[in-house]
Amino acid sequence: MRSVTTLVPLPPSYRGGTEEYAYRVAGEVSKHRPVRVLTTRVREGHDRDPVPTGGATLETLEAFELWERPVVHGRKSREVLRKAVEDSSLLHLHMPFPFVERRLTRWAAEAGVPTVLTYHMDAHFGGRAMQGLVNSAYRKLSAEPALERASVAVSNSMGYARASPVLSRHLEKVRVIHKGVDLNRLGLGTEASGAADASPLPAAWSEATGPKLLFVGRLVPYKGLPVLIEGFARYRARANSGTLFIAGRGPQERRLREQVQRAGLTAHVHFLGFVPDRWLGRLYQEADLVACTSVSLLESTPTALEEAAALGTPILGPRLPGIEESLPIEGGRGALVAPYDIDGASREIARLLKEGVRAAPAQPRSWSAVAEEYLQLYEELERNRPGG
Repeated sequence: MRSVTTLVPLPPSYRGGTEEYAYRVAGEVSKHRPVRVLTTRVREGHDRDPVPTGGATLETLEAFELWERPVVHGRKSREVLRKAVEDSSLLHLHMPFPFVERRLTRWAAEAGVPTVLTYHMDAHFGGRAMQGLVNSAYRKLSAEPALERASVAVSNSMGYARASPVLSRHLEKVRVIHKGVDLNRLGLGTEASGAADASPLPAAWSEATGPKLLFVGRLVPYKGLPVLIEGFARYRARANSGTLFIAGRGPQERRLREQVQRAGLTAHVHFLGFVPDRWLGRLYQEADLVACTSVSLLESTPTALEEAAALGTPILGPRLPGIEESLPIEGGRGALVAPYDIDGASREIARLLKEGVRAAPAQPRSWSAVAEEYLQLYEELERNRPGG
């Protein structure tokens, strides 16, 4: 059987939301058919705990990083990609992957190979001065041609697809496949195999008194952490209680620390840095509220909120298109606030902590269920392939 060739921008050692999704799906699909993953060496070795890839084979391509995106270069890489298309039964690309997506969808169309594009988010490039020009060029020269040639575009939610200035132009091709949650990764599932351990959590966490608020994710502008920090500051000014913990790394860390210092919150906001999987499940369970106040369509649904909700922990999320399709907030278990709504964030933090509604842990949607939907989609497209 010819393989499904999957293209992922960054390697499994980089634990971003796109990578977590792409490699989980590839690993699960590899239990049923051959999967070949091509990725880049950009940020290789970034984290100590790479995303598992199951039985998928993994190959890396030469690339450089431009505006936080990998750009594949060189004749050898081009030849590898062209041959990969020719040898594939189906091509699965995870977007945004600048210019690789355009080139491969063209080759696939010429070879009659069906193409699935999983559209993770609207990409933004460059600094503030050049962002509009660069974004426009990327959409016109790479994203739009790729979507025009693709067989199917997959989105995490129809709300996001309709709101996206790019994906909304191709709604006739959109299929919705919701994300999965892997509690075994957190040492909490039925097949955790001892992933959780009894090693001490960070001292600041263990020694904190009062309510614990937790953020988990990259420290990047679209996550809206300045909104969360200021919302927490206003809540704390009234309640005089509570500690905010920020788990993750990223380029905004210095500015966030400066904001915390200016607000006089150094003793009440702790940066935990990279948090290993074996701690995450326990942090979610012990937190009184898990929050993420993202502010743009660079976010679809924060993974941390999906994981925390599966454990019954109250969540505070962003009111962005499609979020309500993925996050259970009914019955007082959570709330959504509009982007940049600091007063709203402060108000909902106070309400959720006061009410303290914890739900019984739910059976989350598994990555095997996600992969099953992709397998059905692959088979449908392959049956309709000329000569298939």
